[in-house]
Amino acid sequence: MARMTRARLVAILALLLVALGISLGACGGDSAGTPAAPTPAPATDTPAASPTPQPTAAPSPAVRGTLGCGRALPADLKAGETTSRVLQSANRTRTYLVYAPPSAGPASAPMALVLNFHGLGSTGAQQHVYGGWVPIAQREGFVVVSPNGVDNSWLISAGLDDLQFVRDLVAALGNELCLDPARVYATGMSNGGFMSTTLACRASDLIAAIAPVAGQSPPGPGCSDRPVPMISFHGTADAVVPYDAGTINAGSFSGSPFAGVPAVQAEWAKHNGCDGSAPAETRIAADVTKVEYAGCAAPVVHYRVEGGGHTWPGAPAVPRLGPTATSISASELAWAFFRANPMR
Repeated sequence: MARMTRARLVAILALLLVALGISLGACGGDSAGTPAAPTPAPATDTPAASPTPQPTAAPSPAVRGTLGCGRALPADLKAGETTSRVLQSANRTRTYLVYAPPSAGPASAPMALVLNFHGLGSTGAQQHVYGGWVPIAQREGFVVVSPNGVDNSWLISAGLDDLQFVRDLVAALGNELCLDPARVYATGMSNGGFMSTTLACRASDLIAAIAPVAGQSPPGPGCSDRPVPMISFHGTADAVVPYDAGTINAGSFSGSPFAGVPAVQAEWAKHNGCDGSAPAETRIAADVTKVEYAGCAAPVVHYRVEGGGHTWPGAPAVPRLGPTATSISASELAWAFFRANPMR
């Protein structure tokens, strides 16, 4: 199994994206019937944006004890590095990247796990860089996993159970690493965002909280009763998944209806037991408004990016997908939210 430093990974991705002409793209849907918007491969060779640093607190202690597990890392993993691995799930060979922080090892306290899902048409390796989670994990001491979807997608391939794959993946990692089962989180871009909201419905016993970016589905049929903390990010000028009610603009799924972010958020507020009042809005930057519901059994928080495109706030710019906000870092804000919301 190959072991890669982050610098080497970025270099390989840049060469790959140039060779492909950065032309990947498709469209898809989630298992609840809501079309999931595609994410063409992020242009990681584009000059990175320079987000304003977000305030962060010191790393938090583990939720379930602070003593080390006494468990050595598997032979193919090295603390402080990203490794490409394989997993057999439902008679398929699945692949993923895993980053173990420098603190990982026999003396490590139980660590949080962030599942980082790529957009449709993208890859785990591209999302591993684009989402910007590795530097935060290095600083805060948690594990980041960036899986690869079959056919570069989530929840749309016939005869495929991506939810079972996630369960198998978390179980396998839990047998090898010192993980805290109360702190397993899901995030993702576009189709990966739809994946994270679907996990909140269908795997709420596994996922403590979610942070979808530029793609989210409402709690639908088959959703569990457990309220799941949710923080989300979406640009008002997103041309792929519209902010307000409209249609998806994505290949063969173009024209598929989308209820709009405010409507989806209202459904999550209802699911999470909020008090039914209008959400409070707070302008936190010239181009960002925080929208927060009150009286919830589990928090529902949304960051509306005024004029933002189909992009990840604080990530490298992808001009063809619209403007990228630099006033906030979605990943820093999501991590602060995750830390405050372990499984209860």
